[in-house]
Amino acid sequence: MVGGLVGSTSYGWLLVKMLWVAEALRGQGLGARLMTEAETIARSRGCHGAWLDTSSARAERFYIRFGYEPFGVLMNRPGEQPRDTAAPFSPSA
Repeated sequence: MVGGLVGSTSYGWLLVKMLWVAEALRGQGLGARLMTEAETIARSRGCHGAWLDTSSARAERFYIRFGYEPFGVLMNRPGEQPRDTAAPFSPSA
């Protein structure tokens, strides 16, 4: 697999949960094509807006170049930075 986008539409919104492109293929327009296709599908379903999030500065720059604007930032307080942001989350009962 060289890339993909996972998203959904609901209540007039496109929700992009994940967008990825293989490192070796970045910068060649694949991410833009995936976003364009997702937006086209969303428009055909009557969507009026899109929502996505990222914790990657590189991805944030991509989305801004694509015309998206940040509307909020979640920050950890000093001393509360996660040790390993890639660790799986498993809530316990």
